[in-house]
Amino acid sequence: MSTVESHHEHQHLHLRPLHDRATLIVFASLAAWSWFIYSFGASLGILRDEQGTSTMIGGLHGTALALGGVLGAIATPRLNQRFGRGHVMRIAAAGAVVGILIFTIPGLTVVGTLAAAFIACFFGNIIVVCVNSFIVMHQGAASAPAITESTALAALIGVIAPVFLGIAIGSVVGWRAGILVAVVAFVAVEIWRGRNLAVFGEPGQVLTRKASGALPRLTYWALVSNMCYIGAEFCMSLWGVDLLREQVGLSVAGAAAGLGALTGGIFVGRAFGAGITRAVPAERLLKISAAVGIAAFFVMWFATSAPVMLAAFFVTGLGISLQWPLGMARILRSCGGRTDRAAGAAMAFGTAAIGAGPFVLGALAERMPIHEAFLIVPVLLCISLGIVMFRPVPQDVTEAAVPAGV
Repeated sequence: MSTVESHHEHQHLHLRPLHDRATLIVFASLAAWSWFIYSFGASLGILRDEQGTSTMIGGLHGTALALGGVLGAIATPRLNQRFGRGHVMRIAAAGAVVGILIFTIPGLTVVGTLAAAFIACFFGNIIVVCVNSFIVMHQGAASAPAITESTALAALIGVIAPVFLGIAIGSVVGWRAGILVAVVAFVAVEIWRGRNLAVFGEPGQVLTRKASGALPRLTYWALVSNMCYIGAEFCMSLWGVDLLREQVGLSVAGAAAGLGALTGGIFVGRAFGAGITRAVPAERLLKISAAVGIAAFFVMWFATSAPVMLAAFFVTGLGISLQWPLGMARILRSCGGRTDRAAGAAMAFGTAAIGAGPFVLGALAERMPIHEAFLIVPVLLCISLGIVMFRPVPQDVTEAAVPAGV
């Protein structure tokens, strides 16, 4: 490592994110959206039973969610440029609330719930793009630990929301009450945000393509690396129950509960990872995280007993937990100040991966045992790690102000 690189790495150690009011508000916005996403997934089985639809038709809700999310992510930079990030976040919160309220209307047909999923994720991904771009602009060199903190909170919501939904299902209020918590959260966040929207970004602050050129080539490498990771994570989260049932013979209920080991590992990794990102350079930590995740996956894949497999699931989650926040931070670090456009591209690529990765695994599982089909996971993680190794992003955010095509 050169003296300059060592100096820049040292510069960025021990940086603590600024936990001011604006930062806590965007953290809360992300948490409110996360509540809907995690409770949405947990509610689909019950919704299928209510509507009397097949698994395939019910699965279209995920497709509608992904399509709305991609379009919302693509639209965000232009919306931020025209209206300002602060106003866009408020409008997006209102739009997400509308989508959630439609989704929870009793007796709604499948066409209605598909449209609601599309609307909710269109606006929800706008919120996520705005949150990530704001964190980078506001936190600067401390953006990696700040993004890690925000995603740790989202992972915690991922543990709490399905449990709360389960409690609601077993009570007189029903499953819809579990999802409507997100509406209450969004309203509370916007009241907290108040009238000072300028702090989150005003009109005209986004670097347009015409003014600043295309995103750097390095950003596209970072986007593909993160896309591969997201595809791998959602393959595990959406098909993990089937793998647990086939490989170690767990019941449906036992496998569904066992999948919580993966989510729990991700939460623990992110909860403690924010501190680690202040002590270890982000690029190095990203490589270590990927390597641990790949090694733990193979322990899980070769496991023949449920306790070993569940423990390996937890360690796999622990290993890959920092891939998303550090991957997002490196995308935004590489874009040369084109933050909103890079954040929008990251969510578009990521949402597409959520739709494509599990679909490919499912198609493979039609032709081979799901145990073998699951090898797509380490392949994706290895591609992600390879890109990080051979296309590194400078640790110093000022170094990343590279021209397009570099």
